Amino acid sequence: MEMLIISGFLGSGKTSTILSVVQKIHENDGKKVAIIVNDFGKIGVDGKLMEKNGLKVKEFWGGCICCTLGSFLTSTIEKVVEEIEPDYVIIEPSGIADPRMILKTLDKYTGPPFDRIRTIVILDASRFDIYRKVLAIPLQNQIGSAEAIFINKIDEVEPSTVENIKIQVRESGFEKTIIEISATQGWNLDGVYNSLVS
Repeated sequence: MEMLIISGFLGSGKTSTILSVVQKIHENDGKKVAIIVNDFGKIGVDGKLMEKNGLKVKEFWGGCICCTLGSFLTSTIEKVVEEIEPDYVIIEPSGIADPRMILKTLDKYTGPPFDRIRTIVILDASRFDIYRKVLAIPLQNQIGSAEAIFINKIDEVEPSTVENIKIQVRESGFEKTIIEISATQGWNLDGVYNSLVS
């Protein structure tokens, strides 16, 4: 059993990416996936989209799972693992969540152990410069916690913009995998799938 924490600011494409990855996991591996969603501000939007696609979703609202709902997160994971026995648990935190705090919260998890817990960060190529200026610290926290970064919406920007984002991410000290994708256009989702299940 593995856990994937898929982070990114609001509108970065987390839900679209998750839906695509889960579909490939079902088609290629026949594995069970449980998804835990924290919609902060827009309660239930992502969850309803996922349920429309036939997925079972547990939603959190009224707080951020990295802080006020921390104990509820761990108990929910334990319940989901017991009832569904998934091969993968995917957590989609709100855009403002600090993945490091979620990992810290998971120290209190007492259910069956996970073989791997990985944090993935999705960056919106079309808004990266805005986030870098306005949300520099949260952005750096996300990048610093990631095991892989997916640069999404590359179809909406020039190739030079994508290259510039990669340079800035590398200059921040990130040395792991960077994958360029377009979740809505379905571009390079095989690369996303391979990086998550390998």
